[in-house]
Amino acid sequence: MIKNRYKISYNNLFINPKRCRNFFLFQAGEDICAKDTVIPPHQQAYFEITYAVEGKGESYVNDEPVKIEKNDCFFSFPEETHCIRSDENDPLRFIFLAFYAKEKSQGNTLIKYIRENCAAPDARKYKIEKLHPLCVSILRELNNEDMYSVRVLSFLLEQILIECCRVISRKTKSVPSYDKTDASVLTHDIINYIDDNIFKIKKISDLEEVFFYNIKNLSKTFHGQAGITLNKYFVSKKMQTALKLLEKGKSVTDVSDELQYSSVHAFSRAYKNYFGVSPSFSSKDENF
Repeated sequence: MIKNRYKISYNNLFINPKRCRNFFLFQAGEDICAKDTVIPPHQQAYFEITYAVEGKGESYVNDEPVKIEKNDCFFSFPEETHCIRSDENDPLRFIFLAFYAKEKSQGNTLIKYIRENCAAPDARKYKIEKLHPLCVSILRELNNEDMYSVRVLSFLLEQILIECCRVISRKTKSVPSYDKTDASVLTHDIINYIDDNIFKIKKISDLEEVFFYNIKNLSKTFHGQAGITLNKYFVSKKMQTALKLLEKGKSVTDVSDELQYSSVHAFSRAYKNYFGVSPSFSSKDENF
């Protein structure tokens, strides 16, 4: 039982899981433990991430304790019994996220990969410092929701899973992969990722770290499903975005920077190759 009245708990518990595009968020919160805090045993209904912000403690897989400390990420899976005990001398503070993903989605593929590689209790813990700001952002977003929150929460959950899989893959030397029957799902996810992150992607090879495939395989799958090469789709999205920005009055220099081109001249060449005219024709940038 929870023994100490000074324990601080912040918890978003949804009676019906909160839909965040391809994710369903059931629970998200933070516990600041006292020295004798015990989170009682409870059966997991969803995949859960416990992230230790500071302090020490033990997180249980059924009856087996696993020591956790600052920056450790601990995984719990459905139908398991989970329990947490805080260290008496260095009380634990942790963030927790319980969620699941649609069956045919990248999120579900990543969760399955984590479960396959972290089944044993001694394989549940990974030190992943990058998760802290992502977890905090989820709590803040839930506390100040607006019309964009669903999309933001979806991005954050997917990025958390990607960071977890990236660290696991470095230790296990394996990577998550889609089944051949998931080619259409993979293509759909690639399109959505490009559309939503066009300002962040410098080159299509950046997609390798997102989807855990080399660019050759990604391109082959994409072309087979979409009927257009991955590079053509990417360039088209970049150019259409550039045109909209220029028509809104953005300078050629600003658009080049926002779309991650190495230089204004590189952007100008790409734009002219695509549209047949210089970007200066669509821009109000008089200094270009």
